[in-house]
Amino acid sequence: MIHPSLHDLANFLPTDTSENIIVNESVVAEYMAITKSSWSNGGYWLGGHLKLNPNDKLTPELFNKAYKMMKDVGDYGCNSWENESIKDGKRLFNEIEAIVKRYRKVMRTRILAELAKTPLNEDVNEMIVSMV
Repeated sequence: MIHPSLHDLANFLPTDTSENIIVNESVVAEYMAITKSSWSNGGYWLGGHLKLNPNDKLTPELFNKAYKMMKDVGDYGCNSWENESIKDGKRLFNEIEAIVKRYRKVMRTRILAELAKTPLNEDVNEMIVSMV
């Protein structure tokens, strides 16, 4: 499967007219801004809990781990600032997850389009893409 990193998503075109997909790049920009802040040491927190490097591949396992961490913490914060932080972490998590799904769909379409240019059987193309 195609697993992008935060850097891959930052380089991903915000609009790809061939697939009619518009990517909300603000969440990627928010995460990138966090990586550049002095207190983050170049990292960011997926879902507000799982610290990652911008070069780490965003795999389904990482999303599941971050989701479990978010679920274990729950929705309760000690004060209004912490409540807003929890809500913002969930928003960022949901948006980045949607972007990664779109990224995979676009990349899969692009790979299939390139494979269609070769004299391979269509079934082979689908098998090749499923291994990526």
